[in-house]
Amino acid sequence: MGNPGLFLDAPSIPVILERLMESEAGRTEDALMEDVADRAYLDKAIGILLKNGLIERDKGLLRLARGKRHAQSVLKIVDFYRQIGKMRRRNLVFRGILNSTQYRCLIHRSTFFEMMAEEGFQGQDVEGLLHAETKQGYVEQMKIVYRASRGAPHKLFPFIPLYYYPHFLVMTTENTGSFKAKLENAGILLIEEEYLLGNYPKDIALQAREYMLKEKEYIRERIKSEAFDIWWYYRF
Repeated sequence: MGNPGLFLDAPSIPVILERLMESEAGRTEDALMEDVADRAYLDKAIGILLKNGLIERDKGLLRLARGKRHAQSVLKIVDFYRQIGKMRRRNLVFRGILNSTQYRCLIHRSTFFEMMAEEGFQGQDVEGLLHAETKQGYVEQMKIVYRASRGAPHKLFPFIPLYYYPHFLVMTTENTGSFKAKLENAGILLIEEEYLLGNYPKDIALQAREYMLKEKEYIRERIKSEAFDIWWYYRF
């Protein structure tokens, strides 16, 4: 398969291979151009595939090279790109949820994992990514405490704009001490929940936000529409 780096540098390769897998007789370069954004990308990908013996020209058509070994190589390359694509989408959704709005927003931890699961990403895969992003300083995991409203049942706030944090949140769990006990003795119920906060560089945050705007607008709209629930809850 040659140098794997060559294949990563030509993202049009999986598109070409998948189209040729659909047509045993082969396809013209003009037909392949319908699925590739730029002619230069197409030419580069075709050159790499021809050089590595994975495709061949025959009477004006491009087709997959014959032979079991070549077929197995093609399947491995297509699967490789699919895995890379899935990882990229996972990372963009992960970062997109944490950066959907222009203002920084706390995301309830369980809500975040539910949203990732709804997009097809769950379990240890998401846990591992969260650990890696936290270690890199991109995500802050925090436990916060806020008071219940006028004796009402506990209401969970999935999204909290960061600039409301000092107005409605009593304290962090690191500085509760005897103050928490005094409030509870006075009949003030304190609720503790786990939240995530994105601390991404501007370029990474912008890339994730643009992806959400283009591909996952419904997630962005949900966060925007529910982010101010805490204000209305305590305001009235």
